[in-house]
Amino acid sequence: MLQTLNFSGARQVNAKASFFRYESGTAGGADESIRVRADGNDLGTFLPGDYLKLPFEASRWELTPLTASAVGVVRLGLGEVGSSRLVGNVRVIDGERDKVAAGVCYRGSSAVAGASNGPFIQVNNPPGSLFNLFVQAVRMGSLQADSYGIGTSASQLPNLVAGATANLNRSGPASAGQIRTDNTGTVQTATKQIAAGYVQASSDSTIVFPRPLLIRPGESAYCYLLGLTNNLRATFEWEEWPI
Repeated sequence: MLQTLNFSGARQVNAKASFFRYESGTAGGADESIRVRADGNDLGTFLPGDYLKLPFEASRWELTPLTASAVGVVRLGLGEVGSSRLVGNVRVIDGERDKVAAGVCYRGSSAVAGASNGPFIQVNNPPGSLFNLFVQAVRMGSLQADSYGIGTSASQLPNLVAGATANLNRSGPASAGQIRTDNTGTVQTATKQIAAGYVQASSDSTIVFPRPLLIRPGESAYCYLLGLTNNLRATFEWEEWPI
């Protein structure tokens, strides 16, 4: 009988098996290989899709990822299983789930009312951060119908919103990114416009980028409304990868 098992870091499996397959795995962009031992015998390193069939049954299997934070799925047992599907197809289907499991996916949101200038909300990657942020989507809405803009900048807004970011993996690390707001000034240095449009009153629009915005340390992505007394709400979706 074959069984499917998850691993997060090193794992030992005490079960009789002659067949082993590394089904899928991720390490947040790092090496996702795992070293496999059977009854103390080193069987080498495996990548997702690799498998082997031993000429004997082993009772103790040791799985050791080359990257400590790697997570994945293996299958082992007596007998054999196969598939005509390409491994790449499986990894594309499971890719988003794997990234969430690896703790690299984040969401952050806030709301702000306009004052002497239109309201601004941004996701900021602070100087000195050890991560690049890849912004994939922005969901935004307003109290009154208004024109909006989305851009990138080499500066940060003055008001930090505490507790506004969340890892989509509840057990994942805190975000390097920040959610910041302003309603009295303009977005500052080296502003570059990415998108513009119109939102209806008390309605939300989602802007999904076909290719993500790269936000390096010391840079930000922001959205704004033109109305000086309008209320803006926004949610940013991004991934964080080590530099």
